[in-house]
Amino acid sequence: MGCAQEALGKAQAHARPSWVAFYGPAELAAITSIVRDRIGDSADAEAASHQALSNIPMAFLRNRAMATTRLALAQLHQRDTDQACATAATAFSLMSGHPIPGRMRSLLADFYRELITLVPDARVAREWEDRYRSEWS
Repeated sequence: MGCAQEALGKAQAHARPSWVAFYGPAELAAITSIVRDRIGDSADAEAASHQALSNIPMAFLRNRAMATTRLALAQLHQRDTDQACATAATAFSLMSGHPIPGRMRSLLADFYRELITLVPDARVAREWEDRYRSEWS
């Protein structure tokens, strides 16, 4: 990840083609969040998600919703289920009025499966399930 950060720093000093121009600090932070969470470093994954969200332009709703869902997963992996459910629910708010893309649906389904695996009988899990099902339909 350090090499990627260094390369990005060098690339930003030069003009880049438009098809790669969106790869910047926000995209690298989002990717860092995924990698950190998958290797079990959920606290750093959460921090990287916050960093991504602070750099993703407000107009990029889909990117913000994806990063928000990744943030929720990192929180869930730290067993902060109440916060994770609240964070995941904001992804639906961000996408309000827009179709939820397949990749996001899949990620939200991953969140839901992990949630009910960790705390199947918790009230917050049942409430999030209700929201998930109503938003999905």
